[in-house]
Amino acid sequence: MRKALEGWYPKTAGELAEIWKNALFVPDANILLHCVRHPKAVREELLRLFGVLRPSLWVPYQVALEFHRNRLDVERSGLDAYDQIVRDHEKTIRQAREQLRQLRAHPTIDIEREVSALDVHLTDFKNRIESARNAHPDAEIGTVVNRLTELLEDRVSERWPEAELGKIKKEGETRYATKVPPGYLDAKKDGDEYRKYGDLIIWKDMIEKAKTEKRPVIFISDDVKEDWWWIHKGKKLGPRPELVEEFKRESDQDFHIYEFGNFIRIAAEHHPEIQKDLDAVEQSLRQDSEAKERLSKSESERNRVEQLATLEDERDDLIALLSGAPDHRASRGPMSDRASVRLRLKEIDEQIGQLNEDD
Repeated sequence: MRKALEGWYPKTAGELAEIWKNALFVPDANILLHCVRHPKAVREELLRLFGVLRPSLWVPYQVALEFHRNRLDVERSGLDAYDQIVRDHEKTIRQAREQLRQLRAHPTIDIEREVSALDVHLTDFKNRIESARNAHPDAEIGTVVNRLTELLEDRVSERWPEAELGKIKKEGETRYATKVPPGYLDAKKDGDEYRKYGDLIIWKDMIEKAKTEKRPVIFISDDVKEDWWWIHKGKKLGPRPELVEEFKRESDQDFHIYEFGNFIRIAAEHHPEIQKDLDAVEQSLRQDSEAKERLSKSESERNRVEQLATLEDERDDLIALLSGAPDHRASRGPMSDRASVRLRLKEIDEQIGQLNEDD
């Protein structure tokens, strides 16, 4: 049964060690972007890792394209962070200052002293951020991109011919409709006609390379979506079983996937020369991952609040419509049938209940 359902059996440490011996290592665009996102010490270690792996390093054209599409945004976000963090901090201090000033009197708090302390803190903070801005490593980051370009010289695949891309797009439409991985979670992605099929293009490229080179592929990606990962109760068990089986069926080779934090630890076991500053790299990667998770939760919460507000507004309008209140918004509603209005109210209450449970 294991042979017939190979993808559903996580690989043992021994099996993974065998794959490492002859694997092609394929970094995703989000991995290459670490080289321009992190502090200098981390950037240097990442470049050193890529240098050590270079004989077995290979990059699909679509990965290189996405790296260049997103590189300037990553660099720009680093520059924009100086102004944004100052604005956010000013807002927080302003709110704290107002709360203090709203105290008419207090038996132990010296209001004016604390307000002055906040002002001193804000001035010191702004000075430190300005010093950081003045030390921003524009030239260094440009050099890193040049070094990464040299490392990947002759290690990037050719762009797929237009006719082949058209076939992949057509196949992608079918796959995405039935949620066949990878890439179906990008179905609503905006951009040129092929952008939503980027993951599928990378997937096809890796299969072709494995078939041609007769080598297994280890894909390194911080894309945590379920159209790449086999996730059970929040825990990643490895690549999606369907991916393992399709890869083996199409190329007769093994496929595995790592998040970068796990990958670099295992790579250090195989290449002791990259262990020197491994702790600093892992810490920076972990902080980046935690910040990304906090941002995702914040965006999810904003979306939840917006959905709640929209549903509650619609509920109020429909209640006004049922009660006969002269509400101009309700009068323009599409429902005049009272049974339909009551049915919609029930649906809204269920949706609001679900959103509140998700809180």
